[in-house]
Amino acid sequence: MSATTPTPDPKLRLRWLAVAVFAGGLAASGWQIIRDGTPNLRHPAVLSTAWVSFALWAGAVGVMIPAQREEWRASGTRFRVARSTWILGAVMFLVHFLVAFHLAHHWQHSNAFEHVSATAGFGPGIFVSYFFTALWLADAAWWWLSPVGYAARSRWLGWLTHTFIAFITFNGTVVYVTGWIRWMAASVFVVLLVVVVLNRRKLL
Repeated sequence: MSATTPTPDPKLRLRWLAVAVFAGGLAASGWQIIRDGTPNLRHPAVLSTAWVSFALWAGAVGVMIPAQREEWRASGTRFRVARSTWILGAVMFLVHFLVAFHLAHHWQHSNAFEHVSATAGFGPGIFVSYFFTALWLADAAWWWLSPVGYAARSRWLGWLTHTFIAFITFNGTVVYVTGWIRWMAASVFVVLLVVVVLNRRKLL
């Protein structure tokens, strides 16, 4: 009697959606740079990479929040989908960081400092951006290299990391942004907040 082949969980297909979003973001930003490589603080490639990384961040968090405790293991479906999406989001943010320094700041820390001072009123805030980038990449690297260890890490460390990343993301997509895109980002945070409230017992 032959063994029955287990049916793949349909939710795993969401990983391919994350890959498609990531690949589409890379292709779009590359085309935007080829089309016009003129340095500009609001170059389309700077903006598109930022918003694609935001979409991947939101997707990963949206998958993580409703996860049951038994799903939070290296072989769990939600864990695997969130892991892929989280890592791709971190890599896309690194692309955004590099594109911004190339096209907006001419690889000069002083230019980035002045930009943050002009937009946020606090130039040293650029160091928060540096730390944010390093933290997300480090967290993604940990999840990539040691999924078992990542799944077993203390809950307070996970909460601390995700709260900081969410706070900085909120500021970058809602507080210091104007126009319709601010309200679109704000609606994403409202949806995530509702998901947190509905799943608060699982998170405690």
